[in-house]
Amino acid sequence: MKIAAAVMAAAIVVLGLSACSTESKDDAQNQVNNALTSGQQALESAKGSAGSALESAKQSAGTAIDQGKSALFVATFRGAYAPLAADRDDADIEKILTTTCTEVAKGTDKEAVEKEIITLAENNGTVPTQEQAGHIYELAKAACP
Repeated sequence: MKIAAAVMAAAIVVLGLSACSTESKDDAQNQVNNALTSGQQALESAKGSAGSALESAKQSAGTAIDQGKSALFVATFRGAYAPLAADRDDADIEKILTTTCTEVAKGTDKEAVEKEIITLAENNGTVPTQEQAGHIYELAKAACP
């Protein structure tokens, strides 16, 4: 809206100046057309920039995992799979969640994601069963954006 108002103001100024000067009507019309074209280009550029920023923000929001859900995943994982969680920090357990969410978002096959979960959840020689990997997958998937 501000850009459109500025274009209109510029057009009025150009018309006013042309009425007071000896410039021909053609020159005045060309100046108005140039001002309008510049204003339209600026408006399109602003729309494009705003659209790109909005799209980028939507993508970031879509891929970000809610901190509350992440904390709940870690707490549930620790409670349900104590041997797999022993001596691990939260970030290490969150990696299971973020990797799962990334793979789910890509459309990776569930079985392939579960194999990755088995690898990521393994802790000091304790390896989750296929059934546990399935439960962890479902738990993580529920926390994904």
